[in-house]
Amino acid sequence: MKDATSILFGATYLRISRDKGENEDTLQNHREMMAAFCQQNGFTYDIYEEIVSGGKYELEDRPQLQRLLENIEKYQAIFTVSLDRLSRNGLVSQQIKQLCMDHEIKIITPSQTFDLSNSQEDRVLYDVSSIFATLEYEMIGRRNQYNKRQRAQRGEYVSGKPAYGYRRNPTTHKLEIHEPEAEIVRYIFKLHIEGLGTRKIADMLNSKGYRPPRCDTFLPSTVKRIITNPVYKGSLVFQNRKRIKENGKYTFKVLDTITTDHAHPAIIPPDQWDQVHQERTERGAKAIGLREKATVKAGTTMLKDLLFCGVCGRKLTIKKERNGAYTIKRCDYVSLDREEKCENHGIRLRFVEEEILRKLQAYRRQLQQELQHMQQQNTRNTHAELQQRLIHVKDQMEENKKRRADLLDLALTGTFPRDRLKIRKERLVEQEHALQEMKEAVLQEMQALEASSGMEQMKCILALLDQFEFQTAEEQNMTLKQFIRRIHYTRLLPDDIKVLSTRSRERQEYPFGYTMEYL
Repeated sequence: MKDATSILFGATYLRISRDKGENEDTLQNHREMMAAFCQQNGFTYDIYEEIVSGGKYELEDRPQLQRLLENIEKYQAIFTVSLDRLSRNGLVSQQIKQLCMDHEIKIITPSQTFDLSNSQEDRVLYDVSSIFATLEYEMIGRRNQYNKRQRAQRGEYVSGKPAYGYRRNPTTHKLEIHEPEAEIVRYIFKLHIEGLGTRKIADMLNSKGYRPPRCDTFLPSTVKRIITNPVYKGSLVFQNRKRIKENGKYTFKVLDTITTDHAHPAIIPPDQWDQVHQERTERGAKAIGLREKATVKAGTTMLKDLLFCGVCGRKLTIKKERNGAYTIKRCDYVSLDREEKCENHGIRLRFVEEEILRKLQAYRRQLQQELQHMQQQNTRNTHAELQQRLIHVKDQMEENKKRRADLLDLALTGTFPRDRLKIRKERLVEQEHALQEMKEAVLQEMQALEASSGMEQMKCILALLDQFEFQTAEEQNMTLKQFIRRIHYTRLLPDDIKVLSTRSRERQEYPFGYTMEYL
């Protein structure tokens, strides 16, 4: 058995949590502390660091810790500031413990070494420390939630990024109107009162060049959230929510709601907001027949109009069963060049939706990594080159300005004849115009650089995915259509499975395949 002093190579894991008010300075302090600790003991290491809550339930929510555990066979130890930095969730703590025991990996902090493979005392101490870390996390959560409730009742904004049209005052913690965006909000309500729907309003906003935060274009779902948000009439709504798992998916259950009227200045007068809200209710009542007719067959689902047969390419139908569940119907299309029907079998829609959600999480992480890589690597040299060109042009413009000033002095003193001064002045003016054109060209290249590299599109998709879990099925469907063209679904059953009853579990759970076609 190797003791701590014989360890040569390990993984340093650093984590801070915004929930506790920690920032980059805290992360830097931990980084320096662990660097000094490892240097003092002769340890070499790879470093993994992230800003995320230690109470996350899924390792997928903590990509750096997940990557460390995937590479754990490379290391002899894990170095961290304290055990609670690894996890404040009991399940994740036990996963880490088991991996360390399986691979004989020690966990080393500046004050303690945990040899989980060989010491029962260390295992007990690790378990006790993990329990206290979990309890502390839950206690902090309850205390923070209580503080938020109290502040919300005082009219303070405590719910993350303020609504479009508002900014949060850092001193009073209350919302204040941001007039450039507030004008657009008033325009949206005006159009809705005139009878326009959310899609038409979004089209008009985009045609005028208006842009929402964190995205290039207004979506109907964005307009709907603005119209239905009571924040614009001066009311503050705070929801106490709990993350729970239902039908294999995580969702947020609202425990209670606190509404504070007149909490901040209203962009829309309360009576006008109530009028718009009433009109939306009446419009919904008039359209209920049409919506119910659609629901009998397909309803509003996350994947509506996106599923296509992976065999024949035809659009697939989603059917609502009598028990309320949704099913992807079998593709029975008969092509002109053959007599038999397509053999692509259907399945319960929820199985496909769950797989798509997992795919979207992976796609989101991939986009984040690609965007970070592009920002740090791909455009670094090009941007630096353009920056140097811009500095050079500005220096030449300053030099031209000095020459023109000197020329004016020469004219006043009569040192040079007028005709020579006129020629020099004309040359300097021409040079100034040329330099101004060069400056504008460089600035245009710099503005186009980010868009041409695909960063804006990535940022837009990431902004959509950040809000995805909080959206309704209809909003999720509209979001997916912003960057997914088709989802090609395939489920071909072998003959020995076909003969089984449709109630057979083996048949029901027979796997399917799919590919996503992005825009």
